[in-house]
Amino acid sequence: MTTIPAYRLPEGIEKGSQFSPTFQNVIQEAIAGNEQRFAQWTHCRGVGDISYGLLNSSDVAGNFRAIVAIYRAHFGSLLPFRFKDWSDFQCADEVFGTGDGSETEFQLVKTYDPALILLNAAGALFYVRGITLPVVSTVAIEVDGTPKTVTTDYTITDRGVVTFTTPPAAGKLCTWTGEFDVPVRFDGPLNVIMNESDIIGIGSLPIREVIGE
Repeated sequence: MTTIPAYRLPEGIEKGSQFSPTFQNVIQEAIAGNEQRFAQWTHCRGVGDISYGLLNSSDVAGNFRAIVAIYRAHFGSLLPFRFKDWSDFQCADEVFGTGDGSETEFQLVKTYDPALILLNAAGALFYVRGITLPVVSTVAIEVDGTPKTVTTDYTITDRGVVTFTTPPAAGKLCTWTGEFDVPVRFDGPLNVIMNESDIIGIGSLPIREVIGE
């Protein structure tokens, strides 16, 4: 598994960037107009473009240097880095496991359930996202509503794996609150623009979420 450094792009670049979830589906349409739909990906993937963040940057040269440094050091699209998607970076009392009296290891997750949000009741359609880059310093863990103490009651890796000292009892919900980042890689060339006034810009610089890192 690739080691992902702790640093991120400057906050202003992340906030100003375009980043959205995508799925890859195949739509087959018959002459009569009937459709058949097939999912090509089992996981949702975020895609975006960080060049937008430079448009309103108060430190274009400094932010540009940071982008160039990461681009070169990560060999372009070869190595992933942390990215904060400011539209979706938090969890609050999120269930990530149910105790069975023997299991001690659980992966942090976030569940997207539209029925729970819109109807206040769990629905049949939902998406479970593995959280592989938690901001560990912000994470708080509870079991059955009781706060747990890191090191004493559990440990957590920088990949979001929680290991309890004592297995949670059967039926007890494990929940977490905190922030998380997304593992992304560059998905295109670094198109640098230097105009006649020596103002630096980037024409386009796509990024793509990396699954399985």
